[in-house]
Amino acid sequence: MFTHRLSNDFDPISRLATIALVTLLGVIAWRSFHPSTTFAADGLDPTWDSAVAQSRAANQPIVIIFTAGWCPACQALHADTLSQADVRRELYGNFTVLTVDLTNPTRAEQQHAAKLGVNAIPTLIRYDRNGKETDRTHYLPPDAMLTWLRAGE
Repeated sequence: MFTHRLSNDFDPISRLATIALVTLLGVIAWRSFHPSTTFAADGLDPTWDSAVAQSRAANQPIVIIFTAGWCPACQALHADTLSQADVRRELYGNFTVLTVDLTNPTRAEQQHAAKLGVNAIPTLIRYDRNGKETDRTHYLPPDAMLTWLRAGE
């Protein structure tokens, strides 16, 4: 008769290797779902570089809006949320805003979307005054958008 004894005792090296592997997988998963990007001039697109300069000169945080004319969720975001006076006041009064239209994207726009991990639209990315990403979101109704914007001032 074969008996197998289960033991909760891992040797220290196995335990350390398991912890390291789980930690590494957790970091990889977190980074893939929450990319940490910076908003910086890169010479690919004068509009992009101008927005960086404007944000720095005004010492303002920035919101980048990735959108496209063929995207129903993008159209809803513009019609339902970004068209509201209180949202526009909050957004344009406290942030530098850069809209990247991916309807017919240029190579630079495609590169920026890829570099920032934009894999769905609309995507809004909020950066602090130093150009460090603080959060990203997609479609939000007006009240939720105001809350999201105010969290980044």
